[in-house]
Parts: sequence; C-alpha cells; structure tokens
Amino acid sequence: MNIDWRLLREVSRSFYLTLRLLPARVRPTIALAYLLARLSDTKADGASSDAERELLAREEELRTALKESEDKEEIATVWATIQEGQDFDGTRFPPGAPALSPAELDRYTYLVAGCVGDFWTRVCAKHLPHFARLPHDEMLEAGVQFGKGLQYVNVLRDRAADSSLGRVYLPRESFNHALAIARGHLLGAEKYVKALRIRRLRMACALPLLLGRETLDLIEKNPDAPRVKVARSRVWLLLARSVVY
Repeated sequence: MNIDWRLLREVSRSFYLTLRLLPARVRPTIALAYLLARLSDTKADGASSDAERELLAREEELRTALKESEDKEEIATVWATIQEGQDFDGTRFPPGAPALSPAELDRYTYLVAGCVGDFWTRVCAKHLPHFARLPHDEMLEAGVQFGKGLQYVNVLRDRAADSSLGRVYLPRESFNHALAIARGHLLGAEKYVKALRIRRLRMACALPLLLGRETLDLIEKNPDAPRVKVARSRVWLLLARSVVY
C-alpha cells in the first residue's frame, strides 16, 4: 500500500514522527493499522476536521488495502481489539456512570493501546529477524506494558476534560497510584527500547517513551492543570535524544 503521509500527518499528530522513523519493511503495515484505528474512532465520535472527513471518505480504500496486505491477519486482529476498546468507551459512560474500577482501567488500557505493543512486536518479529536482544515472549510482555503505559499517560493528562464529559476513567483519590502504575509500565517500555537492535526502530520507539515520561513529569508537577502539553521545542529536543538513546 502507498501510504498517504499527508493525510496521516493530519490525523496522527505527534505519532506521525514515530511512524516516519520506522524501518521501511514494517512502516506500511503499522501505518495502515493506525489509520484503520483512527477511522473507527472517528466514525464513533464524528469527524471534527477536514482531515477526519477525508479519512471517512476513504474507508473503502483502507479496507481494500487491508485485504491486500501481507499482514492482513495481524492488522485485522489488532483492529478488532482496538474496536472492542472503542465500543467499551462508547457504552460504559451513560449519564451518572461511576468511575472505572482498577480492573476496568487496566483492561481498557490494554484494549486501546496495550494490544498495539503486542501487534508491533509480532510484525517486527515477522519482517525483521533478530530485531531484539530479548526472547520473543519478553518482548511481547514489555510491548504490552509500553502501550498501556502510554495510555495511562493519556488518561492522566486528559482527566479534567474527560470528567467534564461524564467520563471518569480515574477517580481523584487514585491519582498518585495511577502515576506509579504509569511509571512502572514505562519501565517496561524502556526495557523494550533498549533491547532493540535496529537503529531506526529504536528511535521510533524511544520518541514516544521520552514524550510519555516528559508528560508524566509535567502532570506530577502541575496536578491541578487542566491539561499539560510538552512544548514543541521540547518535542524536537526529545527527537534528537532518540537518535542516541
């Protein structure tokens, strides 16, 4: 599949940088999986930009690309899991719904992000032999932690906005515990990154890890801020750091 990088850049924000850093052998598969996940998310929430409307208009093209992909089974599996998480997200919060339980939050972070670490690892193992120094099972486990850790960061960062919409993923009294869980998962992410042998792949994974840690630091320093954001200048600095991570 020829990836439309212009569209992907418009709908993927900072993750676009990670996708462009990936080795060419796995880049189209992971990019297609991302676009499909964004497609189903946009269908559920509604398009709010020209780029999202274009994404919806190109659904058939994306589905055709999935059918033709050599990795269609891996992509279909992760997409189905993500859609399960998106469906949960859409039905779990009727008016007055309580916050997620710890078990629900753990399951949710797996469905929408942890499964991506599993998918990413399987695709790399398939196309990039000896891509990691650790055994396959350890990389799968660390990959799941990686994805869940990044989603915990999102939950912590967006908790005020989500709460205003009636979606309480994290009760106020669980803030410090969730910070600790997020940092624990990102230790798994660090293990994952340091085990990677291929430079471009290591860079692609180091960037979201560094951004996740930086965001967690901002959240911890400014717990009452509506939403923290890593400055663009810092993003470019972290990109440079990923080169030598």
